[in-house]
Amino acid sequence: MVALLVASPPRRAEAVNHDTYRSVRGRYEGLTLRLRIDLDQVTGAHVPNVVSLDGIGHGRENAPVLFGRMERVFLQRVTNEGGTRLDLTIYRTQQEADRFRASAIPQPSYANPNYGRTLAAFAQLGSTNVTLELKAGKKDPEGQEREIETLLDRVFYLNAEPTREEMEQFVRQRRGLSIQRLRELTDLDAATLRAILDEAPADAAPPQGSGPPAPHR
Repeated sequence: MVALLVASPPRRAEAVNHDTYRSVRGRYEGLTLRLRIDLDQVTGAHVPNVVSLDGIGHGRENAPVLFGRMERVFLQRVTNEGGTRLDLTIYRTQQEADRFRASAIPQPSYANPNYGRTLAAFAQLGSTNVTLELKAGKKDPEGQEREIETLLDRVFYLNAEPTREEMEQFVRQRRGLSIQRLRELTDLDAATLRAILDEAPADAAPPQGSGPPAPHR
């Protein structure tokens, strides 16, 4: 008699330690945070924003920016994507996140056959995603937590507000914005903003993160 052995498909191991994942979710989900970097809009099935210790990459070259540096955004969800990834779902405001949830549109999924169309609608509603790619393994929970904190701090002003020097540099780099918009982004008064714009030419484009940029995906 020949016994037929049917192997069940292996379960995908979570690369992020369970306690670490719960801790990160508990601390950061539901916060409104200021951005250090520009975040691209979701376009098609490409992962729009990828952040690792090697740098910051974008899913598609010349993708439109949905949220700009210095904007405050709402971190609605942190998801364990398996492999080496955590995924951040980011909306412009909590109110927009609540409206999306109430609309009963399916959440985007990499296994969703309508992924591209779903993500396009998702982006139109004022949301994008950031993927954190970790190097530390599941057996190093403390290392994972430190790395996640480091990566989050490359995306957001996590533990401090921008310095006055950073604000002034930003204003010079965004001369095309109205005084009202610059006030909203920097919290500087109109007289201060005009003085900054009058005193020096625009600087080079702002850096998008520490280290070399990750390759486009």
